[in-house]
Amino acid sequence: MTGGFNLPKPEFDIEATVDRAMALINRTLEPSLEEAQKVVDKVRAGKPLVAPADLVNPVTRGNRLRAARAVSFALPSILPGVGTAISAAAVPIALREVLKESVSAAIKVGLLYERDLTDPELTRDAVLLVLTEGAVKLDKTGRIRPDAILGRHASLLGTAASYDALAALTATERQEIAASQSEILRAWALAVGPPLLAGLLPFGVGPMAAANYMQYVLKGTITAATRVFGPAAPEPVAVEEIPEREVEQGGSES
Repeated sequence: MTGGFNLPKPEFDIEATVDRAMALINRTLEPSLEEAQKVVDKVRAGKPLVAPADLVNPVTRGNRLRAARAVSFALPSILPGVGTAISAAAVPIALREVLKESVSAAIKVGLLYERDLTDPELTRDAVLLVLTEGAVKLDKTGRIRPDAILGRHASLLGTAASYDALAALTATERQEIAASQSEILRAWALAVGPPLLAGLLPFGVGPMAAANYMQYVLKGTITAATRVFGPAAPEPVAVEEIPEREVEQGGSES
């Protein structure tokens, strides 16, 4: 039903938005291992005999909830005109928050599988692989080409236990991946950013649609992280969707 009128099309350049967001995004690749370890230890303490694959859902629940809430709050219900411009300006902040939660969730998955993440360069490369996999899956345009971003290391994408292969690389080879950080983050932001336009629709429909999409983004990130950090024999991992009522209301994010 059209209702006899057309919704205003938000006018902002996603490329320019991503450029402005890069400085904010780069800082999110410095997660707190101590904080992530506390979350993992708390979940493990309650279920000490449960396999890591079955703990991925509760360990990352807080990240998925915070990402969904960050988007729904950053892109509020709006009216045509000025409200559209205000919400469009919030997209870089929303991207930063979603990326922060994506990185944090990936780190928790690595710790859950008892990976040694004390080497910051190796950990950074592993997270960059996770983000690249996520961007490739989300991209519907074909603009994101892993070979162009990672070169010969693109073969690591989609490979189970690729963390082991990363650890086996020389420092020079790992630096080749690190050197692609800006391109990887840009590809991630360009894959994730456009659907946030759903949050620019008026009457409150958009923000929740964007929040639900962020759950999908985080689910893809977490799935990629289980491939990177998990065992060589892939295990099925179930990541449940958080109900809208929990996203909309305040409460525990653990």
